[in-house]
Amino acid sequence: MGSWDTGPFHNDAAVGTAERFDSLFPAELPPWLHRLFDVAVAMPEGPLDTDMAQEVVAAAAVTASQCPGGGDVDLSSGPRDPVPPLPTDLRPKAVAALDRVLAHADAEVDRWYDRARGEQWLGNVQQIRLILAAPASGPEPAPPRRQRQVFAGLLLLRNRFGIEDPWDLPERHPKGSTAHALAEQLELRTAELDSLDRELRAKAARAGETLAQVAEGNHADVQARGVLRFTGVELESLGARFVLADRYLRDLADRYAHAIANGTDQAVAPRSAAARARTTPSAAAGAESPPAIAAPTASSHRTPRP
Repeated sequence: MGSWDTGPFHNDAAVGTAERFDSLFPAELPPWLHRLFDVAVAMPEGPLDTDMAQEVVAAAAVTASQCPGGGDVDLSSGPRDPVPPLPTDLRPKAVAALDRVLAHADAEVDRWYDRARGEQWLGNVQQIRLILAAPASGPEPAPPRRQRQVFAGLLLLRNRFGIEDPWDLPERHPKGSTAHALAEQLELRTAELDSLDRELRAKAARAGETLAQVAEGNHADVQARGVLRFTGVELESLGARFVLADRYLRDLADRYAHAIANGTDQAVAPRSAAARARTTPSAAAGAESPPAIAAPTASSHRTPRP
């Protein structure tokens, strides 16, 4: 199962769910959660796949944390960033999905190496369901504003050019201009650096949480999960890729600033003025013919003396 404690996010599958909460835009969270709960309910009869069950429990825990009485839901090892207000119509769907998990609770508990720990996990899941099933109070939360978490790429451009969204940058320049082409590259490279920054932070945070468990004396599964054997190598690899991407983006930002300073943000004409002049009849008629080059004569070639 890859579990190190009995909380909703204390297992490998739930870690991936936490990363989804951190990586999606606020407007993308409700559709993803609706789909997750609907798929769980629509699965054939029988115990759910272990990973799916753990994902459902983790997502339901976040949903329950926004309900009245949900302040005590254990979200440790969960999303690192605050989750925006979720629509209340997710709550009955979360209850239905949890019912699929609880319908085969004995099978879930039996997967634990220590049944007492499994029963503690089951009690936490039942508590989450009770919070979700309680009558909702208060109005429907307002739709969340679309916000983008600030990572290294966006932060670099914000500090350099004072812009809030590089994804609108190409629209500031006419198509075909040097500045427009560089702005499009800035958009792509910013997204790449942000993605690496997000992945690097998440992996470092998960490793830190696991090592903190070891520091407290919880040594189970550390070797089997490869924390000490593989995490350092993965972090070094991600760090090297991050440094290269950051260096490339800074160089690209310098070229973009140079293009703006030199006024090369105007559209490049498909043909130069000189080219048009050469193909215009009136211009061609008035142009002087180039001087003829005299052919070499016999006197111009002298045989060297022996």
